[in-house]
Amino acid sequence: MEIGKKGIYVVQSLIVSYIITGIILCVLALIMYQLKSGTKIAEAGVTATYILASMAAGWTAGRRIGKRKFLWGLASGILYFLILLCISAVIHPGEALISGERVTVFLLCAAGGMLGGMFG
Repeated sequence: MEIGKKGIYVVQSLIVSYIITGIILCVLALIMYQLKSGTKIAEAGVTATYILASMAAGWTAGRRIGKRKFLWGLASGILYFLILLCISAVIHPGEALISGERVTVFLLCAAGGMLGGMFG
C-alpha cells in the first residue's frame, strides 16, 4: 500500500473521530442541561470523549491500513490531540501550550488511538 493511501486513511479516521466528538459533546451538553450538573461531570465527559474519539480514530485507521495497526492508531491519536491543541491555541492565544493537564490529555489520546488500532 502506498504512502498516499495511508495518509488518506488517517485523514478519514480523523474525520470520523471529530464527528464522534461532536455527537458525544452534544449529548453531554444535553445531559448537563437536564441534570443541571456541575463541572465534575463535564470534565469526566470531556475526558471520556477524548478517549473514545481517539480510539475510534485508531480503530478506523488500523482497520483500513491493516498492517502495524497499533502504530497507525497511535499516529491517529497523536494527530487528534495536535488538532485539538491547535484549535485551543487559536481560541485561547495567551494560554500556555504545555501544561500538566495537556500532557495527560496527550497521553490519553495517544493511548486511546493505539488501543483502537489494536482492535481495528
